[in-house]
Amino acid sequence: MELANQIRQHRIECGLSQDELAKIIFVSRQTISNWETGKNLPDVQSLVLLGDVFDIPADELIQGDAVLMRREMERDSVKMTWLAWLMVGALVLAIVFLTALSFAWRDPSGIGHLSKGNIAGVGVFLPLYIVALTAAIAVERIKMRNDIVSYREVQAFMNGKVGSSITRDSLVFSRSHPVATTFIKFAFAAAIGAVVGMLIFKLFG
Repeated sequence: MELANQIRQHRIECGLSQDELAKIIFVSRQTISNWETGKNLPDVQSLVLLGDVFDIPADELIQGDAVLMRREMERDSVKMTWLAWLMVGALVLAIVFLTALSFAWRDPSGIGHLSKGNIAGVGVFLPLYIVALTAAIAVERIKMRNDIVSYREVQAFMNGKVGSSITRDSLVFSRSHPVATTFIKFAFAAAIGAVVGMLIFKLFG
């Protein structure tokens, strides 16, 4: 990406090593290296500091990459939406099948207190749970690979939106994801906990 080359070029022109630049803008040397190799993007605050150090407008650093960033955001947004629906859908189906089969097919299986419906339900639950978990991991990989939060921040910065309360709140939410993260973890933990608890109760209760 052009931004990576811009940072490296301006750093060299200023006679700064990666270590020296890192100290000036309060990041690690590895962070500077990652920016210069295009592994991830600096956040808006870092862009402003880089502009100050290089004595150029911050938006000049990222002007050449604006179109590319927008395209990648749009593409990954669609992919992440489909994966999120797949994750939720698979998890809901897993719980529904487990519950329905357990209640509908109560014939004893001969394995502890498990019914045939319990065994069939678990047999359906596990593959669907794996699908949901795989989709969740895929979403996180996309976010990590493309540094989605920074893309959104940079685009907001380019559009002159940083500084408004709405934009700032949305960026804070996208960075922390407290509610979404808690819900996903709770849903997965509750689902697998329900299955394990039911099996233990049926086997030893």
